[in-house]
Amino acid sequence: MPTDHYAVLRALLRAEATRNTPKPQAKKDKPQLPRKDRERG
Repeated sequence: MPTDHYAVLRALLRAEATRNTPKPQAKKDKPQLPRKDRERG
């Protein structure tokens, strides 16, 4: 068991900050299919 209580608190704060950090928008795994602009009628 760690004897440095502040090290434990720092680790908890670091984990909480990582958990609450907004994630960057990742590129979509599936490429978008081109739209088929066909006129119906």
